[in-house]
Amino acid sequence: MKLRGMHLKRYPVVVAGIAALLILVPATGASAGAAHRNVQMLDDCDPATFNAVLGPGSCVKNGGTTFDEFVAQLQAQGRAPAWRFAPGQLKVDAGGTITARNRGGEAHTFTQVANFGGGCIAELNDLLGLTPVPECAGFPGGTFGATLAPPGGTVTTAPLTPGVHRYECLIHPWMRTTVTVR
Repeated sequence: MKLRGMHLKRYPVVVAGIAALLILVPATGASAGAAHRNVQMLDDCDPATFNAVLGPGSCVKNGGTTFDEFVAQLQAQGRAPAWRFAPGQLKVDAGGTITARNRGGEAHTFTQVANFGGGCIAELNDLLGLTPVPECAGFPGGTFGATLAPPGGTVTTAPLTPGVHRYECLIHPWMRTTVTVR
């Protein structure tokens, strides 16, 4: 191997130094970005049908899933697959934060819950056979209001402590992500 005309076989210390540097650079880069992570809040609501049922402005983005298709997916699968947090699992360093960005057409919450469960919307809980999580206390204000992100909006967590943290949309409770803080 040559480095600017140098024959590295003649310079074992240089070769060892380059090898050590190549080992350290990826390790440093991998942990340097772990102080902050992003989560996308996604959905696929069709504005014409969602707004007709839920009221004007309920869906503001041109998605392809009609309200009837949404309900049919919930009944058949217990979730609407296009309504999700991405990624569903991630890791962050202690003291790090998560920013959840709403890329969908409906409002979503990014709420830390002790355990996954039902959300704050009785009609969806009834349809899915779920019981609201305790974090729904004080709905629609409280934790719900503090973690609500309109389309295009964001929610950023406080610095996280080591352990497992669970986040759920209190409107669409199958939207979940698990954060492992190391």
